[in-house]
Amino acid sequence: MLAVQPMSLERHTPPLRGQSSRPALTHVVLLAAANPHIAERLLRGEPFDMALDHPQYTVPLDAHDRATLAEICARTHTVHEFLLTLAAAADGIVV
Repeated sequence: MLAVQPMSLERHTPPLRGQSSRPALTHVVLLAAANPHIAERLLRGEPFDMALDHPQYTVPLDAHDRATLAEICARTHTVHEFLLTLAAAADGIVV
């Protein structure tokens, strides 16, 4: 009988980088990744509050986050590009 031993999680799990400095954008990334229809609506130019038209999806964006989101929507053309760029912005990477 073969004895299979799982490898340690420490080898597979990358270290956590810490909290995002833009938690509201991180929340938007997670919502849009879980429901790409949200990203599609934003890319079509719908206002943020309309794209998240669901009582459980309330995300309080400040003016800086809204400006970042609008800039990303203007520069990206696909849901994939949108999610990558938004995730980078949420991580604090200059986009």
